[in-house]
Amino acid sequence: MELRHLRYFRAIGREQHFGRAAVTLRVAQPALTRQIRDLEAELGVELFERLPRGVRLSSAGRVFLEEVEEILSHVDRAAERARRLGSGHLGTIRVGLSEIITAHGFISHGLLHFREREPTVALDLRSMGSLNQINALKEGTLDAGIVYDAHIAARDDDMLDRTCLGIGETMLAVHEHHRLAGRQSVSMAELADEPVLAPTRQTAPEYYNRLMAACIASGSAPRIVQECTTNSILLSLVAVGMGVGFVTASHPLSPANNIRLVPITDLGLRFEVLLVWRNRDRSAALRRFIDMMVALARTPGTAPSVPPQG
Repeated sequence: MELRHLRYFRAIGREQHFGRAAVTLRVAQPALTRQIRDLEAELGVELFERLPRGVRLSSAGRVFLEEVEEILSHVDRAAERARRLGSGHLGTIRVGLSEIITAHGFISHGLLHFREREPTVALDLRSMGSLNQINALKEGTLDAGIVYDAHIAARDDDMLDRTCLGIGETMLAVHEHHRLAGRQSVSMAELADEPVLAPTRQTAPEYYNRLMAACIASGSAPRIVQECTTNSILLSLVAVGMGVGFVTASHPLSPANNIRLVPITDLGLRFEVLLVWRNRDRSAALRRFIDMMVALARTPGTAPSVPPQG
């Protein structure tokens, strides 16, 4: 018994007529009649009562048709799911996110857009630090990550591909009542007497190294009084007046109502926001996710000054 036997039987059972079923199936009527006889012989029962005009399902045929309808429904559904999976319209994508998402609105915009456009592809969003994202990608427990370029090392090139979604500028976070809050920009020299909050080197060594190198290059080393493991902690301390802090974000985003971000004229530190994935991953759903995030990054107003990928 083959699937075609079941499809032929279903068509005749619905039409109650071999000729009309043959037209529907685009099969010659003699061949269709022969296939049904073979099916009846295999089952050992008559599925149809032959009438002067057309046929009628036998008692066994009615029971068999109920089961056949269910079987073919499952087959059709399985085939559709396979097609959707193969075309990238079905599946699950595990995406790593750190606090980088709070500093760049175009990331959350892209994730929401993808959810709306591809409702049958599940986004499994996992909160983890940038270095943990890189390790998880290498281990195969994550499909994509969103990190700053500082976290990607040359040794990762053989395993990981990446594309730039946007640019983050390192600015000064100050309380809204701070003396510098109303300024269009500040210089590093103006921070000489300010208690400064900075990210810790332990959780993001290359990010920290680039920040410190930029500070030294400006000629004015800041007076760092506290290193913070996360942006949330740093901004919370700024919000209660514990100092000013270095934050990388997409200007003019304000991370909190009582905090202002002020550009630093002589720091000149920018980081690329990268979408990263394993270069051997052939998932069609992942490819759709990458393409959509990149397309949104190229759309004016959704991401800041993305350099062309060549």
